[in-house]
Amino acid sequence: MKANELQISNFLQTPNVQFVIPVYQRNYDWTTAECKELLHDIISVEAENRGTHFIGSIVFVYEGTFNTSEVKELVIIDGQQRLTTINILYVALYRFANDHGNTQEAERLYNMFLINQYVKNESSKLKLKQTDANSIAFKSILLGTNNDSLLFSNVIENYNYFRSNIDEGNFETILNGLNRLIFVEISLERDKDDPQRIFESLNSTGLDLSQSDLIRNFILMDLPPKDQNRIFETIWNPI
Repeated sequence: MKANELQISNFLQTPNVQFVIPVYQRNYDWTTAECKELLHDIISVEAENRGTHFIGSIVFVYEGTFNTSEVKELVIIDGQQRLTTINILYVALYRFANDHGNTQEAERLYNMFLINQYVKNESSKLKLKQTDANSIAFKSILLGTNNDSLLFSNVIENYNYFRSNIDEGNFETILNGLNRLIFVEISLERDKDDPQRIFESLNSTGLDLSQSDLIRNFILMDLPPKDQNRIFETIWNPI
């Protein structure tokens, strides 16, 4: 296990990296209440010139032993709510810049924070790889194709919240505030660390995991990502 303090903006703009939300993770559950608090923290840390603002930790497993693609897959064990929300905020900033004719800034946000610009494989193009409905919703807000036919998703609700609260007066403040967010990056090595034990420890103080959660995670967590998805869809989901 390795832990480092890092700016979230630097973490997100790492080239040729994909942040993978595994199928055994809980759904994306943050609401506009959490988004409001996060946006307030981002704006205030910049407006008050407070140096930095700590947002917790992000724990991931690097799947290098299984991954032969052109990107480095980081499977998120803990921190998916914060990571997903900040990605949604970057989408809202990108769309705001694009809609207001700030093409250069829009391209910078899109290519540095949201996609792996030079990756050819479409499945590895997005920096954030989610599952099922959340993935569809995220692509929808990124491409501007969101419509009423989509199922309800907190991804779209939270995007709409951020989009309605970004204006020309606070756009630069939010961008600069994001650069002040720091977190602890905790990298696990599958052969040396026990992701399942660490996952249970990290989640022991929040909403209790059900027995089915624990069994599902125990079965899936040690498998390669492709096998995780296959077994989750063909065996676990039908059960």
